[in-house]
Amino acid sequence: MTTEAAFVDNFKAVISQTENLFDITALGTEFDYRNGRIDVIAKTKDGYLVAFEAKIERWRVALDQAYRNTSFTHYSYVLIPKVSSKRATAQFHEFELRGVGLCTMDDDGVTIEIEASKKEPTQPWLTEDALRHISKV
Repeated sequence: MTTEAAFVDNFKAVISQTENLFDITALGTEFDYRNGRIDVIAKTKDGYLVAFEAKIERWRVALDQAYRNTSFTHYSYVLIPKVSSKRATAQFHEFELRGVGLCTMDDDGVTIEIEASKKEPTQPWLTEDALRHISKV
């Protein structure tokens, strides 16, 4: 099995391709803020901030982290390997209740299993910090 760091690196390579699911124009990693650190953070062509919390197996931990990120991101996703997704997708109501999406990744690429709800950040100053972090990368 791969490490979480290798999983994140693979995701960054896939999502940075010209054609991607999220229309990402800028990408950053390891954004530190008071309540945690986001694995991957991205800016879309429309200027929205998207967070991805990656885990190999512990999707519930990632869900809690992704939900915290909704305070300053427009969209927040959990990212897990496709082979680990059966339990998580069965609990879709937990994702929908929090407005968090679920993405899976395998050799064929990234799939959105559950769409994230668009949020208006309640901490816009943190949104700006994250966007500055991305621009420095």
